[in-house]
Amino acid sequence: MRIANKILIADDDSEMLDTLAELLEAEGYEVIQAENGLEAVESAKKELPALVMLDIHMPKMNGLKACKEIKTDQVTKAIPVVMLTVEGSISEIQEAMSYGAKTYITKPSSKEEILKVVKSIVS
Repeated sequence: MRIANKILIADDDSEMLDTLAELLEAEGYEVIQAENGLEAVESAKKELPALVMLDIHMPKMNGLKACKEIKTDQVTKAIPVVMLTVEGSISEIQEAMSYGAKTYITKPSSKEEILKVVKSIVS
């Protein structure tokens, strides 16, 4: 069973990871952090969060492949995925959406925008 206030964030930029975690924790969410796509997939299976936020460009396994793995696994396929991207490449975003990502957030983004997206999915 997914836990309604648990969010998994995967980003290889530790500053971005900390910023997002602080923002979400201040809103009462429990945050799990991963530094690459492989870690994100393993954590999603173990923790069953209410939402997974994946950076597209990460080592070991990029966010697109991690999204595909999460959305095709029977255990994690119902977990909504939001992609995080710096340049907002249309082809990458379309690829993520074809794998089942719900939406994307471009970085940097306002705190209000991030919270709006998270709350619309998790609430």
